[in-house]
Amino acid sequence: MSLCVLYDSGATHSFVSESRVQELSLPVKEQQYDLTISTSASGLVKTSTLCARCSIVIEGRRFKVNLVCLPLKDLDVILGMDWLSANHILIDCNERKFLFPNPEDEKLLSQLSVEEGDVYAKIPIVEEFADVFPEDVPGLPPKREVEFSIDLVLGA
Repeated sequence: MSLCVLYDSGATHSFVSESRVQELSLPVKEQQYDLTISTSASGLVKTSTLCARCSIVIEGRRFKVNLVCLPLKDLDVILGMDWLSANHILIDCNERKFLFPNPEDEKLLSQLSVEEGDVYAKIPIVEEFADVFPEDVPGLPPKREVEFSIDLVLGA
């Protein structure tokens, strides 16, 4: 069955239309808390229902996604950043397409190696400011969730 899907990098969660949930008899879980979602069509909507680990097929690939149930109009599914990031989906804005990772490429990435030696010392800026660059880098910084918003001022 084909569904109308919106890929929304501005949505933190993924959603499914309540009418499609009923039509397809999808299993629904009641959450212990309410989510308040801001929608363009219905304003603020409270919901506590979820279709957990719902199976979807896109371009011949099967994915599992948690879909929050909403009274959507003109859309069946919204796939948000939770799904896009969990599945490493890249958005090519110039070409207007999505890039799905190739499982074979992921294996190749895990085989990359780092050369031993003082490779960075030969870079001119690093040579000039050697006292601020540590000899050993302990690793990557921890992942952090970035909260960012822009307050709008009326009449500005």
